[in-house]
Amino acid sequence: MNLSARLLFIAVIAASVSLREIRAREAITPSPEVGQIIKDLDGLHIDGTGTAWRQGASCKVDVQRDLPPPRSFQPLYLRPNTSLYWLPNANGQLEIPSGHPIELYCRGSFSEITEYRESIQPKCLQGTTFELNGSKLEFRKFTCSQSMTYTVEKLESSCGSSPSPADQSHLFRVGYDIGRGRFVETMNLCHDPQTVRTHYAVHQLTPASQHFQQKVKRPKFTTAGHFEGYDMNNIYSFKNQQSLLGGLVNKKENQFLSRGHLVAKADLIYASQQRSSFNYMNTAPQWQLFNAGSWQNLEEATRRFVANAGIEVEVYTGTYGQMPFPNASAIVHLATDTNKRQVLEVPRLFYRVLIDKVNRSRGIALVGVNSPNAILSEIKDPNVICDPIDPIEEKVPWLGWVAKANNKSRQLMQGGYLYVCSVSDLAGAVKELPNHLGDVSELLK
Repeated sequence: MNLSARLLFIAVIAASVSLREIRAREAITPSPEVGQIIKDLDGLHIDGTGTAWRQGASCKVDVQRDLPPPRSFQPLYLRPNTSLYWLPNANGQLEIPSGHPIELYCRGSFSEITEYRESIQPKCLQGTTFELNGSKLEFRKFTCSQSMTYTVEKLESSCGSSPSPADQSHLFRVGYDIGRGRFVETMNLCHDPQTVRTHYAVHQLTPASQHFQQKVKRPKFTTAGHFEGYDMNNIYSFKNQQSLLGGLVNKKENQFLSRGHLVAKADLIYASQQRSSFNYMNTAPQWQLFNAGSWQNLEEATRRFVANAGIEVEVYTGTYGQMPFPNASAIVHLATDTNKRQVLEVPRLFYRVLIDKVNRSRGIALVGVNSPNAILSEIKDPNVICDPIDPIEEKVPWLGWVAKANNKSRQLMQGGYLYVCSVSDLAGAVKELPNHLGDVSELLK
């Protein structure tokens, strides 16, 4: 029985019921078929075109299947009239309540909409269908006519718990300035322009982070209006590394310094977020063998943990110390400033700190040795700057793989050696980190 026939049938039954009530005022019980029809129609809404949808059912837009293709110009997906991304749920779906809007922002106009406007708020109808000004559109049809450029903006605040007078570190924010006082952040950075060094980056991980949008093309790194006087592309070139570092680099053996992301591309969900990670301030010189080895495993493991635990965490990813030339006192660096001072020094260590956003006294610190030539017997001194948790597999079960990876490694720790500490212990050694991290005493396990 089609919808129109069902509606007609119910109308007839209703009229019959009304007539019987007038005659006898006796209650009657609808037949089983009538009861089922009523259940089927409960909550359905019929618009002027005869199309029906169930009211109350949220729209669910899958990040992988229902967004515009990553190569198209995607808008920003925002909570209406805020500076916040509308993030997916733990299943990787943008869940918008029925009848509620989501704000989409483009720089310029939308491809499928002739009227010029930068911000629109289509309302959820059902599934992946949205209504805008009386028209129905599939969510993937909302694309921008041009790409958007992210901004790296210097803030007034300095960073670090006890900066020295010579320390020129400042906080920077990365994201999209959409006007009217709204800035959609993707990350924060603590950067020192004098030494051309980023001490740490801050971003958020949620259970949805493991559903990051796939197949987003890697753009070129940009200076985003900073690094005046430095040709960053040339500085990271293999030719420049070879002239400065000689035998330390070897392209055939994949032994060279990469532009190591602090906030990983795969930690960010949307294409717009991922592209903003390709700014030089979000990088540090990282040996490729380490970058693609233990460090990549660490990034993947933290995403899995956050998803499995169903928590949201604040992540600090940073650098510490300077890597020396083997058997020499000189420091490995990639550039000099106008006064011939060494800058862009190669960090000795990389670290990643996770802080539970609900219980901020819980956290964990993971540290990796950034060296392609470190011998296992040399790891402890001076590369261990906080008291390693041992045995890891008992005290922090989800990091048990760290001990196994270290034990399986060859004598040369080319994949990178990792260890795990309490956050407060690491914060005591790394002066650039904020003061409040010194109060994180419980282990995130």
